[in-house]
Formats: sequence, structure tokens, C-alpha cells
Amino acid sequence: MRNLVFISTHILNKAVISEYEKMTKNNDIDCILVVDDSNLHLGVNGGVEEIEFLGTRIKCIFFNQDFSNKLNLPNGYEFGEAENFMQVMWHNSDYRFYYAKNILPDYDFYWQIEYDVFCNGDSYSSFFEKYSQSNEDLLICDLREETINGEWYWANGIDWAYKDKIYGSFFPICRLSSKAINFLYNKRIELFKQYMNLNKNEADYRWLFGELFVPTELINNGFSAKSIDEKYVSHDSWNKEFDLNEDRIFENPDNLLYHPVKGQMVNRIEKLKKENEDLKQKIQNLEAKSNKKLLRKIFLHS
Repeated sequence: MRNLVFISTHILNKAVISEYEKMTKNNDIDCILVVDDSNLHLGVNGGVEEIEFLGTRIKCIFFNQDFSNKLNLPNGYEFGEAENFMQVMWHNSDYRFYYAKNILPDYDFYWQIEYDVFCNGDSYSSFFEKYSQSNEDLLICDLREETINGEWYWANGIDWAYKDKIYGSFFPICRLSSKAINFLYNKRIELFKQYMNLNKNEADYRWLFGELFVPTELINNGFSAKSIDEKYVSHDSWNKEFDLNEDRIFENPDNLLYHPVKGQMVNRIEKLKKENEDLKQKIQNLEAKSNKKLLRKIFLHS
């Protein structure tokens, strides 16, 4: 079985290159970057580019809005069409599979790993070896059954497309078979035609979110699907924010996969909370000083 692994990214930095180098240590898989070129402007020619970045030779596929349009992929987002390509990419997390397979069509399986995943070890070998003999059409994080118009935000407003079972998932790491990608690509185009013909005045009809669309379509149409082993994406290492400078998890390699590791975006909530507390304290100090001045005026005139 031939496997292509690609890092999905819109930036190029040391962190992305480091993960790419870890992946290339496994001789049984081919590795590439699938790069949103919208802001980088490095050039899109519809093929594989080999560039040198920070002293490392890397293979890349660059894509942008024009490339996506050539594949006739819908610009759907939330309750209509997207205002910009960033919205398209965020909402339709499966699209990069179609880009990769269009340019490199001869693989049996395609892995997508997002740019903010960190392997806490020297290579991804143990992770990929675990699934080297698996034949599931879909391997994904947190695969689960959901309820139409239930608690999950993305399960609302989709009854124009689904009446029975739906499924949710989490996309930072996902593997699709070649036949699953072909099926999903055609289904995206088919459903968008249906979606655009809906009477939007009658209800809030939502364009299908990638993390719902992929598992729902595949499972309901007889494809095999399975969650990625929590050994690699445990609750201790997954869907939290990590700062490698502060947390220093790399000092104790455990070969787990951490997400998200985002550099300057890491721990932004905690930082905002601290800034908010600092601001409250400054306001209290100013109010205290103001009250003291007011009291002095009262005493002076009494």
C-alpha cells in the first residue's frame, strides 16, 4: 500500500520544517507540504515544487483560490458562500485531500496532518507503523455519532442534506483512501448544487462542515471508518494549547502527538485573562486614588 503524508499549512517556519523532517525518517511513506499560497505568493504551477527553506529541501504543492476553482470545488461557508478563501479553507477541511490527489493521484492512502501538530519524539515512525496494515477508508480523531439539530454546533441546519445518522470528528490528523477521496469530491459538488437551490428564506440552511461531512458521507455510504488510537492523541496531549518554551514537553519524549502547538498563539486565553485581571487592578487603583482625593476635598471644606 502506497501512503502519501502531507502537512497542511499556510505558513513556512522552523516548526513546520522540523515536523516534515521527522516524517521523512520513515522510508515507507512519501512526505510533502500542501501549502496555501494565498499570502505567501511563492507560485502555483499545478505540480510538485521542490524548494530549499532554512537549509532543508522540501517538496511542496502550492494552491490558492484559482487552483481550487479549477477543480470546481464549492466556495461554501456557514450559511452561504464565503467572502474570502480563508473562510473556504477553514470550513472545508477536506479540500486539501482533493488538491493532493489531483496532482499526485497514484497513492492508496493520503494522510493529512495539520501544521500545529507536534510529535514529541525523533520521528513519526511508531505512529505510521501502527496503521501500515490497516485498510480503513477513514482514520480520524474523535469519531462519534451526533444528533441532527443537537448540541454540536455544526449539526444544526443540515437537515436539508441528512435525515438519519450523522457523525462528527476532529481533523488535525486524518487518513483517507483514494476511493474515499474520489467519492467525497464528487459528493461536495453534487450537494452544493442542491444547497444553492434551497429557499434560504425558509430556514437557516448550513453548508456542511468538513468534520461532519467526511465521516457522515463515508459511513452512511458503506465505507469503513475508525478513530485514531488515543494512545497517540490522548486527552493529556490533545486539543489543548502548548508552548514548547514554557511547557518543555520535548525534554521527556513520549512519542505522543500534541495539538495545537502554535507559537505566539499558544496560551492566548490565559494571557488574555491575565491582561484582563491586570486591567481590573489598574482600574481599582485609579478608583482608590480618586476616592482619596475626593475625601481630602470633603475634609478640607468641612
